Amino acid sequence: MGDKLVWALKNGSLDEVKAIVEKGHDVNKELLNGRNALHYAADYGHTDVLEYLISKGGLVDLADKHGITPLLAAIWEDHESCVKLLLDKGANKNGKSPDGKSYVECAESDEVKQMLS
Repeated sequence: MGDKLVWALKNGSLDEVKAIVEKGHDVNKELLNGRNALHYAADYGHTDVLEYLISKGGLVDLADKHGITPLLAAIWEDHESCVKLLLDKGANKNGKSPDGKSYVECAESDEVKQMLS
């Protein structure tokens, strides 16, 4: 089930993600490389999938094995809508990247930097 879910997350297939989660998949469970479903949705910029996962109990500040949160994944990929959603849902904007940079320092676009200030 994990491989199917990762594929659906990367491709933004909300219907497939819903089908898997509705069968009982824990959205906070580690999938691949220490990441969970929220990490993949944020990394690939699928705001609708991310919002659904949060509605199913997804933890917005759950870090992967490298210390990367879904918010940091969205920041690094400059997915403004995912950054906004995660912040609106209570993600901590004062985190640090694995190399010690603040989230604002990790942001490239002015729009994302402004959201984090």
